[in-house]
Amino acid sequence: MVILDGALTPTCHDHRPHCQECAEPAVFRCAGRGCRHDKAWCARHRRQHPRDPDISYCPSCFDVTFPRCEHPRCTDIGTVRCEHVSREFRRCDKRMCTRHAARWQVFGGERMGLGLCARHSQVVGLTADEIIFRIIAGAAGGRRKERLPSLQGFAHTLRRCRHVDLAIDYPRIHRMLSTEANALRNNKQAATAVERARPDWDRQLTALHDVSREGTRLVERLKGLVIEKNARSGHEVAAAIELAEYKAPSSRGGITRPGMLFVKVPQHLRGLFIGTGGQAIRHYSEVLGVKVQIEGGRR
Repeated sequence: MVILDGALTPTCHDHRPHCQECAEPAVFRCAGRGCRHDKAWCARHRRQHPRDPDISYCPSCFDVTFPRCEHPRCTDIGTVRCEHVSREFRRCDKRMCTRHAARWQVFGGERMGLGLCARHSQVVGLTADEIIFRIIAGAAGGRRKERLPSLQGFAHTLRRCRHVDLAIDYPRIHRMLSTEANALRNNKQAATAVERARPDWDRQLTALHDVSREGTRLVERLKGLVIEKNARSGHEVAAAIELAEYKAPSSRGGITRPGMLFVKVPQHLRGLFIGTGGQAIRHYSEVLGVKVQIEGGRR
């Protein structure tokens, strides 16, 4: 009696299976999806599981189960799929190893970003609507369904992709999300993801409007402080200051973060606004009780 590795299927010696490829006597049955422990193969066509020597595959099933990284000359297993989705809803699905895959961190630092191949990892320079589409389509169409980012999450990604002015215009981001939602309505997965996130986006926009009003109030106080601090040119500097964004104080994990007031100041007036050694801007922060920062600096 003959029992090949990979399946408890007995045969007599006269009817021992032969290899599917070369007709040599078979020694194992392939565990891959294409063979399902039924088709037999010889030792020359045996590919062992990378971590379990008791499991074997034929060459084609091994390549499907453990695809190679598509980076040139890399022989590692491609465990990461490219999650880029085209406007025609075609997935890239190229496979990369963890060393050669890019992660687009659009969901926040605590969640895994979208996996991207080298071709689709170049996101800086994309139009804002294309960025929003790629995030929604990639998150909704992947094997692991991801919750869509918040308005602030979209703003953070837009800022990193050099859409600085848009990143602080939450009503416009909200409108763009609605526009893309209409474009995605014929894709069931994307439409479902958007409808699930829409109530949160609406609540966030209302809350951000209230925060923006507080930011406007703080800027008016800031202008008064600038005039008090610099009698000679304070009026000129104060007249040029504009609100960029206000972030209210927050507490998370026992850590309290102070509020931050981002303002726009023309380049030629920034020195006067900041003061010698940063003394003036530190004074404004202390009096207002928030960290004052010129928009465009590191966040």
